[in-house]
Amino acid sequence: MRYLVPFILLITAFGCKTKEHKATYFGGKILHPKSNNVILFDFEKALDTIYLKDDNTFLGKIDSLKEGLFYFKHGPEHQYIYLEPQDSLLLRLNTWDFDESLVYSGTSAAKNNTLIESFLQNEKEEKLFYDLVKEKPEGYIEKVNELIASKDKKIANYKIQHPDVSEKFLKILDISHKYPIYTQVEDYIIEKESSQDTVKLSSKFFKHRNDVYMGLDSIMFFNAYSEYVMTRIYSNTYQQGYKKNTDEFTVALLKNIDANIKTEELKNVYLRHATIRHFYNKSSCTLNKDAFYTFFKLSSNIEDKKQIQRLLNDAKNLNKGDKLPDFNAISYAGVTKSSKNLIKNKKCVLYFRNPTHYSDEWVAKRITFLENNNPKSSFIIINVTNNKNYTVKGIDISKQYYLPTESAAKQFLTSNYPRTILVNNKGIVVNGFGALSSKKINQQIADLEKN
Repeated sequence: MRYLVPFILLITAFGCKTKEHKATYFGGKILHPKSNNVILFDFEKALDTIYLKDDNTFLGKIDSLKEGLFYFKHGPEHQYIYLEPQDSLLLRLNTWDFDESLVYSGTSAAKNNTLIESFLQNEKEEKLFYDLVKEKPEGYIEKVNELIASKDKKIANYKIQHPDVSEKFLKILDISHKYPIYTQVEDYIIEKESSQDTVKLSSKFFKHRNDVYMGLDSIMFFNAYSEYVMTRIYSNTYQQGYKKNTDEFTVALLKNIDANIKTEELKNVYLRHATIRHFYNKSSCTLNKDAFYTFFKLSSNIEDKKQIQRLLNDAKNLNKGDKLPDFNAISYAGVTKSSKNLIKNKKCVLYFRNPTHYSDEWVAKRITFLENNNPKSSFIIINVTNNKNYTVKGIDISKQYYLPTESAAKQFLTSNYPRTILVNNKGIVVNGFGALSSKKINQQIADLEKN
């Protein structure tokens, strides 16, 4: 029964189709919905917001559509679909098992069912690489070639079964099946290039580069493609001889992004992400001036530049050796405390939290891990937004606070980016801009406990 879709939708979508009718239909049924709508996107443009009916079915009509890859979003999750003009595609899914339950019917069902099957297979194979990465180069690339051969066979079989399939779809299918594997290969190359391993990789590790499509900016929203492109850019930067996490590496990476991504809007996004990511990896107030200068030179997005400038100003505003400024924070029991009382005679890790940047689950796991490793430090989460109802689930509520609307702390939080400040038991800052996401933060907290 999981393959059935509501009969009324079938009648609506297919029964009225004529040769003159050029509209495309997208609909289906959602079990246990997480919101009241489904949004269909073309890249970042929302084509249609389709509202669920009382029986949780939906049906949208797009009058003008070009063949290609799209994605739909329901609640916090999304998935990709391939549509052609005059298609009628219906789906059925259960949000409790979003991807695994997803099944399609209609005129383009075969294409989309094979895409979701490819997605699920990629997830399984990702776990395989956890062990495969431990192999020596010869064994690793041999297994990779076996996987690629099996993917080629699947694509060839699909083409035999669907002789009228377009070359445009076959390109998407090729990317869906093989690029996640290519991404793993590039990661392996990065690992070898950035380690002390002196083993030289054979040309077999680079052979796939002759077959990949670079410069398809219009599908950079497709994870299978965008993850390969960015990993390839990182890999190229390592191969230029730059050492991992150095200022020179960041500058070279930004220049490679500029050279490889042509669409201005997309280029700006990746320039911003790379600049912020590498600043956070340092987990320090120390600024890579050349990297930020390169970002300002290459990005054309004025708002991004303003935001990065605010981040720079925040980093300069509170540094190692400074006394932590006095500010008030409010507990979720409604009690206002000064920062002096919060940190009094304690070695503290102050995490200024913005919920738009990291999920509750990630923050809870990360904080718990760091607390277990560093039991002599006090961890305090301070929500930088004045949302009185927001807390991180999984963390003791007594350790959580929020800032009032007018707070002196906001003088060093103008960017609203998350910020971790390490303070010794005398109230002196020992790290003014740590990062929970950095691999360095655990050791930095351990050093705080020793001193």
